[in-house]
Amino acid sequence: MAPTLWVLALAILEALLAYLGSLKNPLFSLIYSWTPAAVAYLFARREGVRFPVLGTPNRHWLLALVLPPLLAAGATLLSLPFGRWQGLAPVKSAFPKLGAMPDAVFLLVFFLYGILLAATVGVLFTLGSEIFWRGYLWEKLRDRGLWPASLEIGFYFGLWSIPGALATAQIEELSVLYVFYLFALGILLTPGLLWIRERGQAVFAAALFLAGVHAWSFLPRMLVEGPREWVGFYSLPGLATLALFNLLLRRWNP
Repeated sequence: MAPTLWVLALAILEALLAYLGSLKNPLFSLIYSWTPAAVAYLFARREGVRFPVLGTPNRHWLLALVLPPLLAAGATLLSLPFGRWQGLAPVKSAFPKLGAMPDAVFLLVFFLYGILLAATVGVLFTLGSEIFWRGYLWEKLRDRGLWPASLEIGFYFGLWSIPGALATAQIEELSVLYVFYLFALGILLTPGLLWIRERGQAVFAAALFLAGVHAWSFLPRMLVEGPREWVGFYSLPGLATLALFNLLLRRWNP
């Protein structure tokens, strides 16, 4: 419990420094994401806890990169009842050098670009936190089993994500629902992250998955126009998509 409290307390302190302007992105995001790793290694060394961070790539590493765009697609579909379909035009306008491509070619290039972004830059911002949540803390709780441990890890992971997000969010994004969605997403993401970490046999696999989620989370809001609280990945459709994914995961891994 003490390591988790340290992680949460340091997260609040770092978010406060960012809010006051003493820490700015991308430095803030790097420090925020790697502080849990420092706590993990400090306590793991004292307690003799070992966990694999890097390992030998296997097919589940590829799955960790392919699942996030599929989850984003699910959130897009579930956003349609709450908004208006805009098509690829907003996405193409964000990437003008690729915008002239035919839709099929653009989608392929965009898909490969998203995977490359998650596997390179994105993982630098997720590996540190995963070393604590899906590395150290999972090793401490794995005897409870995937689902009971997921609930506890996800609860604290959701709490940890809130200060950093609030410190960097735009004013128009802030609401009680926004905070609730952040917390709930932390819980609902955890079973998949632990499953990928186990099947990938390394924390790095979970970091790839989380980096992919971050990289693709913007897509539903670009494709579907509507209220922020009801359209997108960090909203009700995203929660519903992850809940459905967890139901499938429960069947594969009871």
